[in-house]
Amino acid sequence: MVQPTATDRFVSHLEALSAKGDRAALAVLRRGLSGEPAAMARVYPLVVPWLPRGAPPWREDAFYTAASLYALHPQSWPRERSGPRDFGASFAWLRNRAASDQAIDRRFQALLACHGDELPDHLRHAVSLLAANDVPVDWAQLIGDILNWRADERFVQRRWARSFWGQAANTQTVTDGADEGVEPQEDSED
Repeated sequence: MVQPTATDRFVSHLEALSAKGDRAALAVLRRGLSGEPAAMARVYPLVVPWLPRGAPPWREDAFYTAASLYALHPQSWPRERSGPRDFGASFAWLRNRAASDQAIDRRFQALLACHGDELPDHLRHAVSLLAANDVPVDWAQLIGDILNWRADERFVQRRWARSFWGQAANTQTVTDGADEGVEPQEDSED
């Protein structure tokens, strides 16, 4: 049996607050988006007991950010869903519902290009957009992605891009006559 991680336990805690209808706790967590010391003092009791032991402050910040964003939009991906469930997949779902693909594309590109210091603000806007359109988020995955956002390899951003634009490509009809999985042959000079 796989033991739940600290992130899984934390997300379960957030989901339990929502399931209980604890609107006061969710309101406190939403106020955490302001970053104001008074607001954060009220957030601590809802987050600190669930933080991984010995976590450095930058790691704790990912949990605080995710908790506040969750309170803004407490909707998770169905556990039984297969396929990508990262933030790129959420935005792909949004794009399929949106009237303007270009606006969603621009918003998503700005998110992918943002620096780690700007990420909480970009995520707040993105989560608000997802909430307005009833699009779920994989909260445990998002915490991990926030933690890895600054990686030199930018693997989080590349995965999100594959989930977002790759899903669109998978739904398009192949028009060049090539079968999927068959390498095109190079022209040879005789």
